Amino acid sequence: MPSYSVAVIIPCYNCSKYIQRTIDSALNQDYEHLEIIAIDDGSTDDTKKILEGYFPKIRIMSHPNNANCGAAASLNLGINATKSELIAFLDSDDIWHPNKIRKQLNIFQKYSDVGLIYTNGYVINEIGDILYKLLPNNFQKNNISHEILLRCYIRTPSSVIIKKEIFKKIGLFKTYLLHNYDHDMWIRMGENTKFYYIPDYLISYRRRLDQMSLKRRQWEEGFITLRESCKRYPYGLNVKRKRLAVLYYRLGEYDWGHHGYFRALKNYFFATILDPFRAMNVIQSKIRVKKEL
Repeated sequence: MPSYSVAVIIPCYNCSKYIQRTIDSALNQDYEHLEIIAIDDGSTDDTKKILEGYFPKIRIMSHPNNANCGAAASLNLGINATKSELIAFLDSDDIWHPNKIRKQLNIFQKYSDVGLIYTNGYVINEIGDILYKLLPNNFQKNNISHEILLRCYIRTPSSVIIKKEIFKKIGLFKTYLLHNYDHDMWIRMGENTKFYYIPDYLISYRRRLDQMSLKRRQWEEGFITLRESCKRYPYGLNVKRKRLAVLYYRLGEYDWGHHGYFRALKNYFFATILDPFRAMNVIQSKIRVKKEL
């Protein structure tokens, strides 16, 4: 196998409870040409102290004045700091399995037109117990550009490795998106390069209790991403309507769960008008669940 240079970028913020296992999983890869870059995003716990214990095995960076700038800005800092050919991301509480990078590099060697590779994995809880599979067994890979816009099937940046040259063409992560920055990036990637999916379980994606409550802003940012995507790429009216329907439905679910019933009903109405077939399927599935209960 050719010796690809790979940068592993780990954005870190108050992750002292998990960061050691995360960094160890990068250091324990069965591929040695790795540049591990940890960005301390203004942590107030022991994260920075733990990172310093790994020096010089890893490179440690931070924002000016030790500011907290967000995950997107931290990822950008790491991308700009490396000259490696390939970029891999690793969230500070996730875990890579030992052969993750090598299996992805095998694909780059076989298919020169592939620019982004993502994998399957397991979702784990705070103590490391497996909850479920990241992607179902029947998940089908495709390279239809609008599919990643309609449904973000790349569930975590930790599963992804990318050719750095693509960033020169499409730009870096958008720092004004606090929650949707990764989905926006995968959409832009899908417009410009070919994806490849490895169904092997090569990562463990940690789902923490303090991260499980979705914020309304996450879905509001979806409208921004959709608007910018449609200006940039000819997705067509039908795709736009389907994505709008999903966003309005998700806002409706959020509002209903937070006792904003009038606003929820209005969002459900828009979702139904935009994509009545999907709305009917959602209603039928909810009825089936109630009957099973």
